[in-house]
Amino acid sequence: MDIGALTPIDHSSIWLRTAAGYSRGNRDDSFASFYFGGFGNNYVDHQEVKRYRDYDRFPGAEIDEIAGTNFARAMVEWTLPPLRFRRIGIPKLYCTYARPALFTTGLATNLDDDAFRRNAMDWGAQVDFRLVIFSALESTLSIGGAAAKEEGRDVESEFLISLKIM
Repeated sequence: MDIGALTPIDHSSIWLRTAAGYSRGNRDDSFASFYFGGFGNNYVDHQEVKRYRDYDRFPGAEIDEIAGTNFARAMVEWTLPPLRFRRIGIPKLYCTYARPALFTTGLATNLDDDAFRRNAMDWGAQVDFRLVIFSALESTLSIGGAAAKEEGRDVESEFLISLKIM
């Protein structure tokens, strides 16, 4: 469930994005688990740029590092106003705007068994630059970073750079 609200700042909003899941499978069966971790973007991509919003993403942790047969996840995201540009680039390649966002997420897995429970938190930012190539093709260059902290472990970090083509 996602719920959002406008802020007093023009073109800015705050969102609460929640998800939960339960698998009836055996904890020893890897197919019965949900897996979390990473921004999820590729270096060159064609999919959605804001994949940190997906329920199975957890930027700052390695891809699929955190697993569990059940989970609860809540993310707070602040989408800041876009920065619009008049003249950045050349006629064949220019940037029209940058959209920054800040986020933090809480995740708990294996809620039904204290021996296997994992609690983690992350925080990060992503800026999406809208590029226009040859005056017609739109692309997005995303740059971001995040850190994650899990009980009993050191802080881990992740850096994102991804180019969405069309």
